[in-house]
Amino acid sequence: MGYKIPTVLNNFNAYGSGHKYVGLTSEVALPSFEYLTETIDGAGIGGEIEEAVEGSFGSLETETSFQNIGREYFDFVCQTGMITYRGSMQVLNTATQTNDYEGIVVTTKGKVKSFELGSLKKGGKGEPKVVREITYCKITIGGATVLELDKFNLIWKLNGVDRLQKVRSQI
Repeated sequence: MGYKIPTVLNNFNAYGSGHKYVGLTSEVALPSFEYLTETIDGAGIGGEIEEAVEGSFGSLETETSFQNIGREYFDFVCQTGMITYRGSMQVLNTATQTNDYEGIVVTTKGKVKSFELGSLKKGGKGEPKVVREITYCKITIGGATVLELDKFNLIWKLNGVDRLQKVRSQI
């Protein structure tokens, strides 16, 4: 009996406000999720404990790298709201030793926090970047939602489990 191993992201594209940035983006650094914590210490506890506040995270950023500056780059800089990254993940089927492909979609909402123009280089890439502050992130793999965070609507779902459902029902 085999299983599937995700091996490489075969390819991806970025989309925003009806624009398809084909061949323009080269890499996307996805957000790092760091829980906000509170130090717990009290009677009967042998020291301090850093307790994560469920569903509360520090600043989330994406960094999108481009090949060079151009009109589309500046269009991306002006984007507010939703940006979607759609990719095809190559997966190895260990039973058949063949490759298959699984779709991955990363949907984000936010606004531009900073942008770098990169450099002008004869015969080379300028590698400009756009950093966006993210308030919403959803990741779907093979049609299944594996992560969804919506800071403004108190939604935090991880691997299909709504981890703040009870909290929302009580406030």
